[in-house]
Amino acid sequence: MSRMTQREDRPGPARWLVAGCAALAIGAALATVEPPAIAQAKEMKDVVIGLSMKTRAQRRWALDEAQMQAEANKLGVKLIFQWANDSPTDQTAQFENLLSQNVDAMIIVPVDAAAAAKLVDEAHQQHVPVISYDVDVPGAKLDFKVTRHNYRVGVVQAQAALKFAPKGNYALIKGDPANNVAHALSDAYDKELGGDKDIKIVYNQFTANWDPKAAQAAAENVLSANSDKVNAFVTSNDGMATGVAQAIEGRNLQGKVFISGLDAETPALRLIAEGVQTMTVWSDLASQDKAAVDVAVALALGKTPDLKTVTVNDGAGPYPAYQVAVTEINKSNLCEFVTKLAPKGWTSVKEVWPDNPNACK
Repeated sequence: MSRMTQREDRPGPARWLVAGCAALAIGAALATVEPPAIAQAKEMKDVVIGLSMKTRAQRRWALDEAQMQAEANKLGVKLIFQWANDSPTDQTAQFENLLSQNVDAMIIVPVDAAAAAKLVDEAHQQHVPVISYDVDVPGAKLDFKVTRHNYRVGVVQAQAALKFAPKGNYALIKGDPANNVAHALSDAYDKELGGDKDIKIVYNQFTANWDPKAAQAAAENVLSANSDKVNAFVTSNDGMATGVAQAIEGRNLQGKVFISGLDAETPALRLIAEGVQTMTVWSDLASQDKAAVDVAVALALGKTPDLKTVTVNDGAGPYPAYQVAVTEINKSNLCEFVTKLAPKGWTSVKEVWPDNPNACK
């Protein structure tokens, strides 16, 4: 039976939705319990998953690719990666090219999240299920989403800021306004900080493209406008945190001002080791990458992904999502993260402490 024939016999998106919402709650057992659909996939050497990826510019995406490929190799299925390099036009062409190759399911990290709804519709017209990875697709009824718990990231950042500076002036340097991750973090900031009478928000702006230089310029302006009396920069990711750190170091305020981040990238980890950045947030990419491939294979077979899910709605109706837990990384657990928790190849003691190779001994 050809893949195209199999696709015609599959249940449509409505059936996938019902199946996804009925997913069994096994939580962390994903790593050890093998769903029936996945076991079946090992016997189906013709299962092909298309991956329409946003960019390879950040180090993490190479790790995502490697870990997804490792899971695919384990299951005996084929992955086809296409990288859009932050171009919505390229992503559209690549997505349509993947569909033309008779893929059985699609995983997408959208460049333009809103514009990607049209791509989801195109896939559904060909009865191909679509899983979003890391980023929502507003206005689309996806078949599944695999992502970190982004709202929780914002909560962790805000609570760490309050622990560092229970009162004072706060600057909220948020991510790209076109990105749902930035908005999830912003919602958490509003909830955690908005009603605190001891906190004065002196800056509260999104930052196009999560630009570190723009974040640095904003931080410098905020410091000047407030005579350097800023107690916390709640900064949405590590890239922007490096920009804020430069502004802080330029005023000789390192260690005196809170700076948050997200992604546990090596430059941020080094800043934490140096006492400049206060904390960052890590999500378990290994579990996230494994789950994305497992879900895609299950949906390609018309099966129920065997994961603990929540129900989400991006404006076109409810569908299931798997949310990866997040962890605060700060100076107290930095060595544990670098030597034990971080995936192989993510970072190293030498990179984080270039002048102190025995830092974690």
